[in-house]
Amino acid sequence: MKKAVLLSFVSILFLVSLSFPVHSYPVDEYFWHILAAHGPVMLVIDPETGRIDYASQAAADFFGYPAEELAGMAVANIAAGSREELAAIMVAALTREEHHFTLQHRLASGETRTVELYAYPYLEGDREKLFTIVHDVTAESRLGAQNRALAIACFAALMAIIACLVFITHLREKNLAELRRRNEEINLFNELRRGFMNAIDGLIYLKDENLRYLFANKAMEEFYRLGEKEIVGRDDYDLGPAALAERIRKTDLEVLREQRLIVDQIEWGGRVLKTTKFPVRLVTGKYGVGAYIQDVTEEHARLRKEERRLLRNSILVEILGRNFSSTDEQLKHALDEALRLTESKYGYLHLYEEETGELTLLAWSRGAAEDCQLPDREVKHRLERAGLLGQVVARRQPLIVNDYQKGYPSKKELPPGHIPITRFLLVPVLIEDRVVAVLGLANKEEDYDQEVLHQVTVLMNMVWQAKERREAVDNLALERQKYFLTLLSIGDGVMVVDREGKIEILNEAAQKMTGWLDREAVGRHYREVFVLTHEEEGGQVQDPIAAALATERIQKLDNKAVLVSRDGKRYHLEDSAAPIKDSSGHTIGVVLVFRDVTAEKEQRKKIEYLSFRDPLTGLYNRRYVEEKLQELDSGENLPLSIIVGDINSLKLANDIFGHSYGDQLLQRTAEALRRVLRTGDIIARWGGDEFLVLLPHTGAREAEKIVARIKDEVGREYIRGIQGTISLGFATKEKVEQKVLQVIKQAEDAMYTEKSLGRAGNDRRMLGNLLVAFHKASPRESGHADRVARLCRNFGIKLGLAPRELERLVEAGFFHDLGKIVLDREVLNKVGVLTEQEWCQVKRHPVVGCRILKLFDETFDLADIVLSHHER
Repeated sequence: MKKAVLLSFVSILFLVSLSFPVHSYPVDEYFWHILAAHGPVMLVIDPETGRIDYASQAAADFFGYPAEELAGMAVANIAAGSREELAAIMVAALTREEHHFTLQHRLASGETRTVELYAYPYLEGDREKLFTIVHDVTAESRLGAQNRALAIACFAALMAIIACLVFITHLREKNLAELRRRNEEINLFNELRRGFMNAIDGLIYLKDENLRYLFANKAMEEFYRLGEKEIVGRDDYDLGPAALAERIRKTDLEVLREQRLIVDQIEWGGRVLKTTKFPVRLVTGKYGVGAYIQDVTEEHARLRKEERRLLRNSILVEILGRNFSSTDEQLKHALDEALRLTESKYGYLHLYEEETGELTLLAWSRGAAEDCQLPDREVKHRLERAGLLGQVVARRQPLIVNDYQKGYPSKKELPPGHIPITRFLLVPVLIEDRVVAVLGLANKEEDYDQEVLHQVTVLMNMVWQAKERREAVDNLALERQKYFLTLLSIGDGVMVVDREGKIEILNEAAQKMTGWLDREAVGRHYREVFVLTHEEEGGQVQDPIAAALATERIQKLDNKAVLVSRDGKRYHLEDSAAPIKDSSGHTIGVVLVFRDVTAEKEQRKKIEYLSFRDPLTGLYNRRYVEEKLQELDSGENLPLSIIVGDINSLKLANDIFGHSYGDQLLQRTAEALRRVLRTGDIIARWGGDEFLVLLPHTGAREAEKIVARIKDEVGREYIRGIQGTISLGFATKEKVEQKVLQVIKQAEDAMYTEKSLGRAGNDRRMLGNLLVAFHKASPRESGHADRVARLCRNFGIKLGLAPRELERLVEAGFFHDLGKIVLDREVLNKVGVLTEQEWCQVKRHPVVGCRILKLFDETFDLADIVLSHHER
């Protein structure tokens, strides 16, 4: 304290002295004595040399040097800092810019102390020196540093706390905002979920581990006719019938037990419900049951309908492909299959003869025959005494009764021993608007409906048509056999030669007259076997066979011709040679009839009959029609309608599968025409794929109906996926002055018009049928086509193709293997390694596919792509 006061006094005194000019009088010795006696640390420094000129005893004690040694030392020896810094301090003090400095001074002990230094200039003689007072402030400095450090630390801590509080407050506000946002999202999601689930027609619910409802959508509320609050917290036994609750709980328990999705089906209240149930982990950690229930009644009915249709088709395939020993066996089998198709218990089949008006029982089903206890079963019934059977025939309408016990207005009481009836169905079989049979079915578990009626009607009509086709084929085979036997067994000689003149047939009479056996003559040129000469030596005889081949007309033998046999015998002959034409009208051979003059006309008529028939279809040929037209072209046959037809799909069958399949299509078309047309109508093969029908006494309206029936019947024929379709045109001659050839031309024009207008639709239908047949023959190829199409689409998108180019690429990918349709099914679906022969067949499919696609305008531009898809 004393030092502070003294320092203040000295400073004031010195400041007073400084108020005088620098050149004031020198301080006297008394002044120095006062200062030295009171102990302040004082130094007098020469600024020019930087040395200490004077040091008080207090300074010597403070710095630890003797006073004499301290005086004369350089300031730099005790003051920390560079010489430049010290020089700057002395300049500042001399110029009076600053007097107070804080420095680090080194003591003799090596300790460094912090000092406050007050320096003032004064004049000693003619030299300026610095009077310096040094005050040790090390303790204060350290305390101040500590205080400052503490203050800084406190301030930093306070700032950190404030920052933490601000950050925590910010986080809290942010979390609160996020929480509010999420709550809003959850609420919105819940509203959306509820709205979405309520918008779904199906039933949706969630149950807890005890199978009590946690959630139910609007459809579920309507199902139970309760509100959600009345449903939640309760189980199925609380809400509905026990039987339904038992069904629902069974699958619920299965889901909880097996922890997997389970799909089931429930029939309830006349509806079919599809249930999809799955385990759901609840917030408690336990598992409940979630479910989605759909009303699939309509889909179930559709599937049942489809199953019946497929069963009907499989039955038809089996019946049409099976070789029955008789027609009765075929019809009895059809009755059994009708029972299976309709799920009926009993059935019977009656045949009806329209001419006699009698119904004849053909067959009972096995169960009906066993259960019926009637002592006397009538086999024949007059129509007027046949009860409901008679009504069905008379009305030509089916009859369905689904509650026989309640009574039916026209029914008769069943006699004792009759089978008890609950439901029954009576179906008349109509062929060309004529009842030919009646099928009765009874005691189906469910009601008979229109769908069952439709399936049974289609089945029985197709079976009956198959029966008639079978009979027609048998009759045709019989007739052909008759014709062939006629050729071989007639008394005249018959020889058939081909286009090159090689013998194909030589009948017994011809063998006797020529002296050649059939096995010796067949394959030889006819001139070796049939040696003709003139009855007069040197005379010339025309060769009838050569003339028939050259002129394509029937040739008669010269009446003076003589046959010289192998053994030299001579026969005077009369004969005729007729050209044999194929389906295209080209001459492929000659049939020669030679004989004695006796019975000439009768034998010739038989042979000429064969020349008027098309060998492939058995129909009349063009030559016959041209001659018949002259006979029919008279007023008594008017109106005369003429139908001209052209098979649309013949070229397709020929180009894809070969002419053998095209021939089959022609034959089936001819059979269809025979089934539709009436006795007395003339059916002919007019050209390669054309048919002509002459309809005497038939007007335009009736001809139009016949055309419709022909199209329908031909459309039922399929050859390896190719549907039989035919373009038809007709015209009617109603006046005598009309030219019949002009009428034919009008019919042809109408046919070609229809063919042109319907070409696009026919093409799409034919291509679609081919694809269906191909993919049905090989489901593997169907999947392969879809995969390749998808790959093409993906590649096309990656390549950035234009939409049209992209679709063209996808279509080419889908059709690329269509040519495999010509392969045998065994090769097409073979899993193992193909043989060399099979592989050669497979390698042809790009060419076949190209050929198919070029047949249709819509796919013509895809053909070359398909052709190139296996290039190496």
